Amino acid sequence: MEQTTWELLNLLKVLGMQNGKLLVMEMKDVCVRAPSVLMDFVQDLFGSDGVRTELERIEEKEDKKEVQPHLVFMVWQATTLRRLTQWDYLDETLCNIRNLFPCSPAVLVLVLIHPGPQDELAHAVEALTRMQCLLDGAFKQVVVEGAVYEAGKPNYILKVKTAACRALREVLQYQEGILGCS
Repeated sequence: MEQTTWELLNLLKVLGMQNGKLLVMEMKDVCVRAPSVLMDFVQDLFGSDGVRTELERIEEKEDKKEVQPHLVFMVWQATTLRRLTQWDYLDETLCNIRNLFPCSPAVLVLVLIHPGPQDELAHAVEALTRMQCLLDGAFKQVVVEGAVYEAGKPNYILKVKTAACRALREVLQYQEGILGCS
């Protein structure tokens, strides 16, 4: 098992989240047709390391049960993310995302699907950063991180795992700080 995967699993264990839900969601846009990358993403992140993941597909109006995950990976197509971070859609986008979670997760990792050409990537990363800042402000108790992902590319898979580890370390430091002050 490679180092970052080991660290991710260890952080989940230390934080007592190993038995909690890990949610991977693909944020779809009805205006954009794009192939699903959810299965590739889960396979790349956890497939060969024996991590038991429960895939749940959450789509508006379809999800009726309460989801209470500790760690959430929100997978976004670049075109969807760019559109939803425009001023006209911000309020609706934030409201829709808040409504996805009856109970806030500890960690939210925004994952941008690599859009292709470098100039397109630069614009998509701007949208990812904007969404990260918005969600960081909207979810005060949630640690929000972001990363770019490209299926089957080890360096991009590593970036996603590293972002999750960074966020989990921040949660751990916060919890240790609270326990140290008691």
